[in-house]
Order: sequence, then structure tokens, then C-alpha cells
Amino acid sequence: MDILDRAIGEPADLDLGCRTALGFRKGPLELMRDLGETETSRILGRFLSERPGMPMPNRPLFAYQDYWRHVLVDDVGDVKVITLRRPEAMNALHDELTDEVLAVIRRYESDPAVAGFVITGYGPRAFCAGADIGRFPAMLGDAAAAVQYARDCSRLLVHLDAMQKPVVAALNGVALGGGLELAMRCHGIVALKDAWMQLPEITLGIVPGIGAMVVPYRRWPQAAATFHGMLRRAERLSAQRAFDLGVVDALADDVGGLIARAVERVKALAGKPSGIARGPVTLEPLAPVEAKAASGQPLSREVTGILEQAVRDAAAAVSLDAALEIGYRAFGASACTAAAREGINAFQEGRKPDFSKTA
Repeated sequence: MDILDRAIGEPADLDLGCRTALGFRKGPLELMRDLGETETSRILGRFLSERPGMPMPNRPLFAYQDYWRHVLVDDVGDVKVITLRRPEAMNALHDELTDEVLAVIRRYESDPAVAGFVITGYGPRAFCAGADIGRFPAMLGDAAAAVQYARDCSRLLVHLDAMQKPVVAALNGVALGGGLELAMRCHGIVALKDAWMQLPEITLGIVPGIGAMVVPYRRWPQAAATFHGMLRRAERLSAQRAFDLGVVDALADDVGGLIARAVERVKALAGKPSGIARGPVTLEPLAPVEAKAASGQPLSREVTGILEQAVRDAAAAVSLDAALEIGYRAFGASACTAAAREGINAFQEGRKPDFSKTA
């Protein structure tokens, strides 16, 4: 706390520095919060007794906890730029990060001085690498828990769907899985020219449950065949190709240009509703495809079938809410397959999954 008391650094920077430079799983302020005031005070007292003269906090311990931990919030004119900042996890989403983004939006969306929002990622590698996989193992085999998890993870996304002020995703790097699903729900997307997108869930024996089986077909029907390939074969989509298809609205050469384009897009979208169709949409039949990823990795036929049925049913659903619910339930169904158990275990063990013994 001495670093903060002497205004040498900011709270979020202290935690981030300890996570990235020192390899801590949690920063010191996050540890303090999790331990609680009583236990933290006991530890600090022990340090002081063993190291006389060690600086102690100048404020109550709870006073050090009021800060954004995982996002940066900047102003570019009348636009709020929200930066996802978890570089040690390629800005992957977890509950705290999701809630912070949602809290920032709720704080400012009714402010007449704020025209809209840009969401981007921290660092040169990733916009967002998807959802943290840490909670997945506990849900394997429990459809109800997996369905509720998908609903919970969608709280930010469904809020974006209903917003009046525009939110633009600025893809500064890769957008994977849930990170791409977040970008899809923003009202516009701009990207660096070398960025790319992927839905890799099928390679883990699960389906993308928070919108990817629903939203692309209701928003960019002209790109349906491309999204078929991304969902069923984990094909990558380059920013240039996404621009050609109308999925990405503008491309930029560098980060400065990216944010400028994103702010321009916010202005252009003022007063325009989300482009996601609320009613049913026509979907061309899904042609049969071999259960194999674009990389050559064999996939689960069972999970591919769950995905394809969800895509068909969601397209026919009478409302967006009903379509999203179909996606949540398909995620729950995939979590109960042997393929999901093999895929998640393989990911955690750092090996390629073997779906040959699964359906």
C-alpha cells in the first residue's frame, strides 16, 4: 500500500504489474480483498513485528479497493473507450471483467454528454481470447448448470442488444470464441487489417453458447456460408475477408487509426438500433460436412449434430430471446457429452483431444 499512499502508481497497475512481471495469479490488492480485512490486518501486523519500520497503510484497508481492476476507461471526445485489460490471459472474459464492462456502460449510458462506447483489447495480441475455461470442468455432465452458465455469461451481451447508444468493437488482435460473440453483439465492428476471428469451441467438444449459433445469421445473412464453416470446422476469418462480407465495417493500419475509426463509427450509428433481426430468418440447408476441423483435427459427430440442430432451430425461432435460449440449451447439451469431457480435459492437460472413442 505504500506505493499507493505515495502516489507512485495506480491500484490496477500495481495488481497488473505483479501478475505479469512477478507471475502472481492475483495481485496484492486482489489478495487483500479475498482474504478480508481481519486476515489482511493479521498478516500486516506479522510483517511489522518481523520487519520494524515497514510502511503500513495510511487508510482503512477497504479504501484501497475502489478501482476498476480489469478495464481502462478513457475519453475520446464524447466517446468512452473501454479497454479489456487481462493481458496475461489474452483479455479473456471472466465474471469480474464482464461485470466491470457492464458497470461502466450502465454508469454512462444515460449521460447526455456521452455519445457511445468503444470496446477494445489491451496489448498487441488479442481483442479477447474468449471465456476463461476454469469453470467448465465443474459443469461437465450437468446440463442445467451449463445452461445457466451460458445465460449468466450473456448478461453483458443482452444489455448491448437493448442499448440505445451505439457500442463499437475495435478488434486490435484476435477475437476468439466468447470474445467474438461479444464483438458480434456490438452495434459495429472495426478491425486492424491483420486481425482475425475464430470460433474454436467445436475443437473442444462443445458449442459456442452465447450467441454465435444465432446472431450471425440474423445480422449478416449474406455471410451464412462463412459462419457455417467457422462453427462446424473452426475456420478462421481474416479481418479483410470479414470486411468484404460486410461483417467488419472498417479496417485500420494501426491502433491509433483503429480507435479513430471506431469513434467515427459510433458517430455514424447514433440513433440506429441493433442490426440483429428480432424475428425468424430464412436459413439455407446446411450441406453435409465431414466432422473434421479446418486444421485436420477430427471432431465429434455428436457435438456437430447438436450445433447444426441449434443453428436450424434458432433461425426459425419467433424472437431473438427464444433463439438465444436455444443456444444456451445446446451448450448445456454439449456439456453432457463424452466429447466435452475429453475436449476440456485435453485443453487443461495441454494435449490434442482424441474424439475417436466418443460419439
